[in-house]
Amino acid sequence: MLFEAAEADASRVGAIPLGLTALTGFGISLAVLYPGQYPFDSAFQIWQARSGEFSNITPVPMLGLWAFLLGLSGNPASLFCLNLTMFWAGLGLAALAMRGPVSWRMVILIVCGLNPLSLVQMSHLLSDAHLAALLILALGLVASATRWQRNGLLWIAAALILYAGTIRQNALIAVLPLGALLATAWLQDHPASVRRMLLAATGTCLLAGALGFALDRALVVERRPLWPMLALWDLAAISVATDELQLPAFTHGAGLSTQELRDTGAFDPVTATSLFAHSRSGIGSGLDHPYPPEQRAELARVWLKSVLEHPRAWLAHRMRTMALLCGRHDAQPRGVAYYRDRAGFRDNPRLPEAWFPATQDAFYDVAARLSTGWVFSAMPYLLTHAAVAVWAWLRRRRNDPALVIGTALSALLYTASFVVLAPSTELRYLTWPIVSAPLVLAFAIGMQRPARNQRRSGPATAEATR
Repeated sequence: MLFEAAEADASRVGAIPLGLTALTGFGISLAVLYPGQYPFDSAFQIWQARSGEFSNITPVPMLGLWAFLLGLSGNPASLFCLNLTMFWAGLGLAALAMRGPVSWRMVILIVCGLNPLSLVQMSHLLSDAHLAALLILALGLVASATRWQRNGLLWIAAALILYAGTIRQNALIAVLPLGALLATAWLQDHPASVRRMLLAATGTCLLAGALGFALDRALVVERRPLWPMLALWDLAAISVATDELQLPAFTHGAGLSTQELRDTGAFDPVTATSLFAHSRSGIGSGLDHPYPPEQRAELARVWLKSVLEHPRAWLAHRMRTMALLCGRHDAQPRGVAYYRDRAGFRDNPRLPEAWFPATQDAFYDVAARLSTGWVFSAMPYLLTHAAVAVWAWLRRRRNDPALVIGTALSALLYTASFVVLAPSTELRYLTWPIVSAPLVLAFAIGMQRPARNQRRSGPATAEATR
């Protein structure tokens, strides 16, 4: 078929410049960012990966992979290098699968991979960057499989998506629409029924959940409940709003009052951790010294009761958290735009040095100047997802919207989960929506493929004009 042969030839021609662009972008990212940023959570995770003393404070699958990489190289930055490799490989595959001039797709690669906010978020040695890298690579594989009907690539994408669902406590929400996307890619020559997509999405979540549960039971040595910190932060917010202390007596020392929560800064709209560090009376997080089961049950009861009795105060707190998480970082209180840290923990060895420290410093100087503007906030990226999803749906009769809508829904649902679950306003939580927004916009423009009846008639038309 002449039409298909011409497309294949064009793809092969574009593969070289696009591959070189992706490789160059990877090299620039690695040179500027190496060895990545290591806040306290990263340092604790390195220690777990080195010692094998896995805790459920963060899901353990990434820690198991990090332990494997440390065994191979001994370098903590090995996970950072893997993340960047997956990230740029996914971007390169996606750009190759798009239609349009090669020069335009090279620009897409540069914008998606080298914009400053994506770079600072991908520099973190945290689960957020690892999740984003996995899903970007999965999307690149799905785009390529859809373009050239290579089902083998879909099996690899499915494995990556299942693993991604185990990386964070709320990652299952991100992979839910991607399960439906896999089903439409596998069955692209058949009508995509709602029932089929729901079954695929549910099956993906169940399989990812089962995998995460199995790895948790196999690897976790120390298990601690995490939800009390979030419950206490919500209760402190309601206490300050209603001027009535909501925290149970067993969670704090004598004399704690709502005024103390205000005066000491123990209640901080930016993070839950201030609650356990700044009060004079002392508040137990339930993490270092877990509450016994009967006290956890009482805390859960008080939490639910307070939310039901003061829904407006709780909702105001949660909406303020999301506003600080998604908005500009130019006022106090303000969310955390990114980390630049090299924390140690216990007997962790010294971290690798930056390859080009002056270049890295110059880059972070630029990031600091941009960090108070809309470019370094999540809102433009979330609006991009929402607008492109609507646009793709309205044009569904002309173009296949599955890749665009599946990606956008994944990012938006994942963001929505933080309305209830966010324990602070760290922008790194939204790494996946941020790095995928430019790509989903490029998908909407560059993945416009002919409708099925047009695809069937394409070769005949080419043959008739020969």
